[in-house]
Amino acid sequence: MNEHEIDARVEELGRGLRRMAAGLLEAAADHPDGVRARELSAAARVLTNDVLPRLDGEAGTARPGEPEVQDAPPRAESTTVTTSAQPGSARAELVEMYLPDYERHLREEKDPVMMDPDLSYAGWKHLMRAEHGRGKPFKDAPLWTDTVPSRGKAVVRGVTSKTEIMRRLHHSYVNLRDLKSPDGELALEVYQGCQAMEHSRAVRDGDFVETSGLGLKLLALRWRALVIGAGRGEHARSQLLAQLRQLDVLASPLLELDTAFRKRHSDPSLGPRIAGAAHEVEAVLQRWAPSPAGTLTDPEQL
Repeated sequence: MNEHEIDARVEELGRGLRRMAAGLLEAAADHPDGVRARELSAAARVLTNDVLPRLDGEAGTARPGEPEVQDAPPRAESTTVTTSAQPGSARAELVEMYLPDYERHLREEKDPVMMDPDLSYAGWKHLMRAEHGRGKPFKDAPLWTDTVPSRGKAVVRGVTSKTEIMRRLHHSYVNLRDLKSPDGELALEVYQGCQAMEHSRAVRDGDFVETSGLGLKLLALRWRALVIGAGRGEHARSQLLAQLRQLDVLASPLLELDTAFRKRHSDPSLGPRIAGAAHEVEAVLQRWAPSPAGTLTDPEQL
């Protein structure tokens, strides 16, 4: 077997391993047994974090047409979050089960990471046109910490250039470049934790929480976290760590509920466990409104 044939065989093997890792992650998300689901996820991590990088020579580039798994993306083109959550924590498990690879390894084409949820419709339309037009207008957009004299000026469709749109709507969006710092990584942890909770089976398919209200809380928390991380202020790290702690307060009972909910068909005796976990989630949500500083606020004080 010559060198070319060996390379082709290795590439074929890599594709098979990626498909296997993707299948393991899908099986973990659907498995009714939480312990078994974690074992399947751990097996997928071994493949994607240890085996595939060695096989690819640390390339970590997904092939076209293949499902993306937890490959290590090129450092220059992506931001990979190093989680502050302890391995096996409720938040980490929810992220692992419910967040697809492209949300965990954010590449430049993800820009902007998020737009201001309170942005006016007119401003949103201008940013969407710029985002989906030709080129990569957000690649050269000003950083959050830049001083932009034209910020806030009106955008005129067909007259204002894409570059100027980015400047005039500065602070209406957060880019990956804004988050390339330790504070930014913590902000992305908050962002991803919120996404995973919202996508969990208990929230999505169950009838345990008022999904629109929870969604609004998580949306506001995601935006506040990204703004804090992008601003890199004096107290950014302490604020973000506080927000992560508040996410963990909700993640623990939510994972318990989610695990029992997924296993309910195979184990009918889980009814009391589901009811108890649902009651705990509801009790947390009654006063779960994290402030920018990460403290809990009672609903009547909002």
